[in-house]
Parts: sequence; C-alpha cells; structure tokens
Amino acid sequence: MPGVLRVLGSGPAFRRLWIGQFTSDLGSSVTTLAMPLLAVAATGSAGQAGLLGSLAFLTTWLAALPAGQLADRYRPRSLLLACDAGRLAAAVAVVVAVAAGSPPLWLLALVTVVNSALTVAFGPASGKLLRVVVPEEQLPEAVSVNLVRGYAASITGPALGGVLFALGRALPFVADALSYVVSLAAVRGLPPGPAPMRTGPAGDPGGPGTAGGRPRRWPTRAELGRGLVLLRGSPFLRCTVGYGLVANFAVTMLFSALLLRPRAGSGGVGISLGAAAAAGLTGSVLAPWLLRRLGLPRLMLAVCLVRMLAVAGAALVGGPVAFGAALAAVLLLGPVAGAAISATTLLAVDYELYGRVSGASAFVGGALQPLAPLAAGLLVQGVGAGGTLAVVAGLFLLCAAVVLAGRSALAAGAGAGRVRPAPGV
Repeated sequence: MPGVLRVLGSGPAFRRLWIGQFTSDLGSSVTTLAMPLLAVAATGSAGQAGLLGSLAFLTTWLAALPAGQLADRYRPRSLLLACDAGRLAAAVAVVVAVAAGSPPLWLLALVTVVNSALTVAFGPASGKLLRVVVPEEQLPEAVSVNLVRGYAASITGPALGGVLFALGRALPFVADALSYVVSLAAVRGLPPGPAPMRTGPAGDPGGPGTAGGRPRRWPTRAELGRGLVLLRGSPFLRCTVGYGLVANFAVTMLFSALLLRPRAGSGGVGISLGAAAAAGLTGSVLAPWLLRRLGLPRLMLAVCLVRMLAVAGAALVGGPVAFGAALAAVLLLGPVAGAAISATTLLAVDYELYGRVSGASAFVGGALQPLAPLAAGLLVQGVGAGGTLAVVAGLFLLCAAVVLAGRSALAAGAGAGRVRPAPGV
C-alpha cells in the first residue's frame, strides 16, 4: 500500500493521467447498464438489445491488432486525444437521438462499435504514456493503481447509470460525454511521448514506414500480423499469452456459470458480483507487493493453484455461497497476476514495439472468450453447476502447467530478457 500511495504522489503527470482515465472509466461504466436499457426501451426486444453486447465483444477482439499498430505509429498523447474525442462524439450522438425521440437500433449499434474500437485503441497508447510519466522502478505500482481505478469505476458506475436512467434516458450519456471532456482536459496537459521510429522505406512490412516523411494512415495486412510475429519469437510472451488464453476462458466460464445455473436469481448474484469486484480491487493493491516478494513465475503459479483449489472446493461444497466465494477468490487473484504480467511486459518490451505486442496479446488472449458462455451453458445443462466448476478447476490446473513449462522464460522476461526489434520488425 505505501508503494501505491508513493506512485500517486510521484508527480502531477501521473495524477493527471489517472484522474482523466478514472473519470473516463466511470462514464463508460455508467453506460454499461444504460445502453442495454435504452436498447430495450427503444426496440422493445431483449434479443435485439442483446446483439449490442455481442457486437461490442466482437469489435473489441477484432480491433486489438490494428489498435496495437496505431499505438506504435503515433505519439501516445495524440492517440489518446483522438480516442476521447471520438467517444465524446458518440455519446453526444446518443444524447441528441434520445432528445429527438427514440434512437434507432442502427445508431446504437454504430455507437457501440465506435466506443468499443476506440476503447481498445486507448489501452496500448495509455500503456506507452505510462512509461513516459512514471519512473521505471515504480511501474508495478502504477499498473496496480490503474487496476484499482478500473475496479472502482466498475463498482460504482453501473449503479449510478441505473439511477440516472430512471431520472431520464439521456442522463447517463450526458454523464459519459462530460467524463470525456474531463479526460480530454487532463490528457492535453501531459507530455506527448517520444516520436515514433521511422525506420525503413514505405512499404516495409516490418516498421511503420513512411511516405513523403509521413506514416501511412492505416497499417497493411503484413503489419497487422507483425505483433503476432513478435509473440511467436519471444518465449516470455508465448508463455504469458498462453496463460492468458486459458485463464480468460476459465474466468469467463465461471462468471457465465454463476449467471446460468439453476435458481441463479435466488442466490444473490448481485451480492456475489459486488463482493467479487471488491475482491478484485483488493487484489490490485496487493499485486506489486506480491510481485516483488515472490517474483513473476512463483506468483503466477501460486495464483493458478489457489484459484484451482477455490473452485474445486466450491464444486465439492455446492450452493450459492460457495459459488460466490469461489468467484470472489478468482477475481481477487485476477489483478494480482494481471498487474504482475502487465508491469513485467512494460519493462521487457521495447517502447517502440509495445503497441503491437499489447494488441497481439489481447487478440490471442481473448480468442476463446466468445466460446466460454456457450460452453458454460452446455455444461450447466449437461453436468450441473458442480460439474462445470470441476471443469473450470481443471482449466486453472492447465494454467499452472503452462506456467511450469515456461518458468525459465518468465524469469528471463522479469529479469534481463528484452523483446527488441528483430530485422524487419
């Protein structure tokens, strides 16, 4: 905890970045509940409204690779400002449409795509700017504080969105728009970050490329795959992304099973989710302390085994209380591992490659998540909630096997290992 407080007090630039992003996260969380409520009210169809959620997830996944490319092509502050301006315009469009009557579904779908894509693009650019405004030795605490920001927004935002929607359908989106105004003001006062490297002629698939001294506006297909090449060439990244691929699938399955199990409505789902979010916030604070004492390989292995035991115990005990406790334990440890991996990746990957690595990691790490709700539903229906938990426990055991197989690569990434540009990258 002292380290977290120290990084908050390390300088005005990080505080500006944190305050702007917290405000932006809070506004986005407000519309997390308000958008489906508005879609149902506008269309009268829960099914059509549900399509927006699927569209958001698909956009998030598909935007990961180009978002990483763009983060390496432009100064991070410029990209953050562009993302906030675009999301501000999307929020204003919804406010205007609601004020004019009932917004059409196509507009809500367009806003969903724009918001999802720009939020993905915001991520790697924000990570690069973090390296500019925070000393290297404080990066673990900085990543932890950013996770605390996200959990705090996710705890308070949806409830606030529900209250504002009840007062007026446009109010949550007005709040979202105002949050981007605050974020724009905060980001404008930050340093722009180093200029992107301009190595190689135009058309070189390895680097940003230039055309008359200017970068091409959009990456080529070969450039989009460059982040995947970087993942394949780094044992450290292969291990962390492999861990993330299985862990993300397991956590999403557990979350889906909680919602889909029989009599879920009588089991205090809301209380379970609130407790899980609070546990995640606690884990965010503990992450840098545990990373420095255990090291990355031992920390990741401990997270896998504790998660496995918590879920297996819930499968044996049964009941909504055990289910909720397992979810809280899993989400408590999620930011512990996530912050440790993120901080180590920031240190292990060269600045000019970070965007591509971040985008490719998100793309591969989230590839199985669309299948998780379907798999959870089929398992709950076929073998019951206890059997589903047993499968999830097995997935966390598989995560532990991935960590054990790559422990030397994890140690290298956390030490002297460095992901640097290779020829043509």
